[in-house]
Order: sequence, then C-alpha cells, then structure tokens
Amino acid sequence: MSHPIDLPDTPEVRAQLDAAAAVAFEHFGLDPKQVAVWEDGYRSAKGDAHSFEWWYFDMQFDDGSTIVTTFNTKPSTAPDGPMKPSVLLIRRDAKGNSQRAQLAADPSAFSAATDTCDVHIGPNWVRGDLTNYTLHVEGDGCVIDLQMTRGAPSWRPGGGVTFFDKANTEFLAWVAPVPYGTVTGTVTDAEGTRTVNGTGYHDHNWGNHLMGSGLDHWYWGRAHIDDFSLIFVMLTTKGAFGIGSINIPTLFLAKGETLLTDDLVPLHLTTSGEVPGAGHQTYPTDLLWTWQHGGDSVRFHITNPEMIEALDMTEDEPAWRRALTHLTKHAMYYDFNADITLDVDVAGVKASVTGRALYEKMMFR
Repeated sequence: MSHPIDLPDTPEVRAQLDAAAAVAFEHFGLDPKQVAVWEDGYRSAKGDAHSFEWWYFDMQFDDGSTIVTTFNTKPSTAPDGPMKPSVLLIRRDAKGNSQRAQLAADPSAFSAATDTCDVHIGPNWVRGDLTNYTLHVEGDGCVIDLQMTRGAPSWRPGGGVTFFDKANTEFLAWVAPVPYGTVTGTVTDAEGTRTVNGTGYHDHNWGNHLMGSGLDHWYWGRAHIDDFSLIFVMLTTKGAFGIGSINIPTLFLAKGETLLTDDLVPLHLTTSGEVPGAGHQTYPTDLLWTWQHGGDSVRFHITNPEMIEALDMTEDEPAWRRALTHLTKHAMYYDFNADITLDVDVAGVKASVTGRALYEKMMFR
C-alpha cells in the first residue's frame, strides 16, 4: 500500500464532504441537526440478505472490571452470507483476566424493531430510545442485566455514511446514540450476584459492502475524562476516488451535553513505537492526534496501550478457507485500554485532563 495521504483542509474538500452528507441525508431521510430514535432501529431490515448490522456496547465499572457486548445479525466479513445472529460477550475482571464468548442463535430467534432499538437474539435482548437503554445477556456462565443512561448528545458524523462507489450504493454507516452514559445493574456468575456501577458507550453500525475490499485498516476509540466525551476515528482506504490510499478522519468532542466540535477535516494522526502483535500484524504504542482550526485546537496523546483482545476476523470460516485466506492476508482486530492526555482549547473552553481511553485497530490486509 502506498503511503496514505490526509484529507487537505480546502474549500473544495469541505464542499465534497458537505455534498456527500447531503446525499446521505436525502437517501436515508435524516435530519441534519438531530439523531432520531428510529436511527437506532433495524436499519438493514429491507436488505438483510446483502448486509450486516451490529449494536455495540462497552461498559467500565467502578470495581475495575469491564464488559463489551455486541448484537450481530451476521459476521461483517460476510454481508452476502446467511443470517447468523450472535451476541459477542467479552468480560474482563479487575485483575485483567478476560473471557470471550460468541453466543450464537438460530435465525428464527432473531427479531428487531425498525422504529426504535429493540433487538432480540435468543434469550438476549437490548431496548432503548437514545436516552435510556436496558440490556440482558446470558451465557458463558453469567447473566448480565444493565441500564445505561445517556450523558452526552446522541450523534452521527454528518450523514453517518461512508460510500465506497460512485453510485453511492455500497456503504458503511454508523450512529452513536450514547457517546457517553452512566451504567448500573447486576452481574451474576459463579461467584454470585454483584451490583455494578460505572460508565458506558453505545454505537450502531450497518452496511452492505465487504469492508476489507475498500479499507486497509482503521483506528476507532473513545474516552470520557472529567466532563469531556471524545470519539475519534481514522479510516485508511486501500485506494479511493482515483487518488490512492487516503486517511478519512472523524471527531466528536463534547463537554457535558454541549457539542464542542465534530469538524473532522483538521484531525490528523501520527503513530510511532510499532510492535508485533498476533496474526502477523503490528500496532503502535504511541498515537498522537492533533486538530487545529483557526485559533481552536485539540490534542490528545494515547500511550501505554494494554491489549484487551486480539481476534482473527476469519475465525468463523471453515478451517480450509481460513488457511487459504491466510496465504495472502491476516484480518485482525485488536482492542486496547490506554492512558490518554487531552488538551482542549475550543470555543472558549480550555482544559488539560488525563484519563483512560478505549480504542481498537481493525486490519483487513
């Protein structure tokens, strides 16, 4: 892959982004100024034979434990494959011990509403209305019942869609109903039932395009430090728009319920300290993100990553196909906790805070 280039901050690029967002607003019937409850409903219901969809939640609790769970219609690596509903559950205790389970269900045990978030996969379910969510997950020796209350504005980046063809028919879309929220509930396992309290995040993704055919890799992450909520993304394409590989950034920064900026164009990422990881891939140990527009600036520095999970994205394929795929590529997903320093000087809000960030590196090469 050629060295990717950043989007230049020019009036022409901004006009192109505005035009792409306008297409998405019209195509999907979106309000440019506000996320609607139905946007967290079953978005691929009319085309599920050729699409994938997932509802993602992560929670960090005061006792130091974490839970990540994702409600999936099918693997994102097989949008044209059959419906294969499952719930991914990753648990990590306060000592750093992790457990991962893929709770599969028969397609007949899947249902989802189109006007709100109301998803059922076997005995597992999640319901929500952008403000409040409840979810129930059981399996892998535990039962989880949690309630999440939104604490930062629901958000999507522009139209929330990345198109991969000139006809705007192949896409990956997302919305973040809960960029930050408070969480309470119970976790029952072999050690009994305990009450948990903490913070969480929820986003929702769907698409009809094999992501690995258009993307080389991406970084996605989020943090909540003091009263600041942060979401950051850098998609790196394999080649797009006839100009080779490009970096496509996304940024959300809010203080409480007030959005400070979601202007993506000025965001840049510099990585260093590359080390080997599982699956013949590597990852950086230092990620410096910078954003400058006029007199406003945002800088966040991510260091000391602690890997939570490393997943082979072909693990659901038959062994013979996985071996064949690995001759040319190793699609891997890495998940991390890390230290973060955030410096903000935007719209009269100035602060320098430190905390923890959760982020991932997804590789398709």
